Amino acid sequence: MADKVVDAIRETDNPRKRTHSLRVRILVLSLAFVWLPIHALHAAKVRLQTRTNFTFRNDGVTIDNRFPGARISNCTRIAKHHYRILITPENKPINRSPWYAFRIHSQDTNKVSVTLRYEGAVHRYHPMTSHDGTNWSRLSNSRLKVSPRRTEATLDLPVSVKPTWVSARELLDAARVSTWIRQIAKQPGIEETVIGRSMDKRPIHAVKFGSRSATNLVVIIGRQHPPELSGGIGLMAFVEELLEDSELPQKFRDQLAILAVPLMNPDGVAEGHWRHNLGGVDLNRDWKDFRQPETRIFRNWLEKELKQRNAHPLLFLDFHSTYRDIFYTQKDEHPTIPPDFTKTWLKAIADRLPEYRVSRSASHNMDVPTSKAWAYDRFGCPAITYEFGDHTDRKLVRKQARVAAREMMKLLLQFLREHPHSAE
Repeated sequence: MADKVVDAIRETDNPRKRTHSLRVRILVLSLAFVWLPIHALHAAKVRLQTRTNFTFRNDGVTIDNRFPGARISNCTRIAKHHYRILITPENKPINRSPWYAFRIHSQDTNKVSVTLRYEGAVHRYHPMTSHDGTNWSRLSNSRLKVSPRRTEATLDLPVSVKPTWVSARELLDAARVSTWIRQIAKQPGIEETVIGRSMDKRPIHAVKFGSRSATNLVVIIGRQHPPELSGGIGLMAFVEELLEDSELPQKFRDQLAILAVPLMNPDGVAEGHWRHNLGGVDLNRDWKDFRQPETRIFRNWLEKELKQRNAHPLLFLDFHSTYRDIFYTQKDEHPTIPPDFTKTWLKAIADRLPEYRVSRSASHNMDVPTSKAWAYDRFGCPAITYEFGDHTDRKLVRKQARVAAREMMKLLLQFLREHPHSAE
């Protein structure tokens, strides 16, 4: 484009061509101004929130967003002890998953009302509350009123001089994920590593365990989308089952290696984003061009690991959350190695856990640049987007993930017994 601009400027001085030259220059420069902003979006950062206290001295109430994962864009007073919080996305267009999290405390009342107003979205997440930011409980239905069009939700909150956390889901920020990684890394044979840094220079952590000489791997990632807490919880329970000190996990770790990146989007999590990274991009739509640092770092790290080990993935799992529990997979007629793994695995989960409904959507977004589509095209292994419901009971999330991990281990070990040279 720059060369075309220069060529236009160098247009001949012949008077008969001056008018044409001017028109060319105007057209080319106009196209340049259109073209440049589109491509600049790939490097631009979204505007960060202002971390502040909203203090209403006459009411003795303070509301703040001064912690990782918080998201409120503005807060105004409607009436005494009643406030409106504006919830806006990091940028647009965006999936309508309006995340919110804030802290509130009061000097002279034990009850306040807060109305959440969503910009360009409707109410999705039922509020959770906490007195320490760690232990959470669901706000009772009697304390929540959603407007008819669901663009607002009013919360009646019990408060005190001590802060009360209010959040769309329980918080699982980078510090908590790092603590979990350090805890499991205390076990022998587990390696913790930083594979790179996000757009805002936050570390992207990975854990590696299992056989160092294995040529067959399981690859696990999660939290491409910041609000998807149940997926993060499921990932952690799944990995914990693989690390159990019992016969099946030990045998599995003796024969395979596991590579896991539990938090792919640390910037989005820290900023309380609805969906995107700090570049304003849905990471799970960046698995073709790899223009974002987070996806590019993961791809390069995985390719390097595979080359060094002369290895091949037998399974790729990407943990997410959505409105209901569901597995997004390839169709059964799509060839994979191992063959028929997905339908056999999901049937085994359903048989082991009859109280859990196993739902499947085959070929979901096969033409969209998701991690699932990339992994299947690149490796030919089963590549599955593993989704838990937003509001699925957390005990059931953990139980299902552990059952799924055990059934996965059985099937992959069986495959290796029957195909001992599968990776060659």
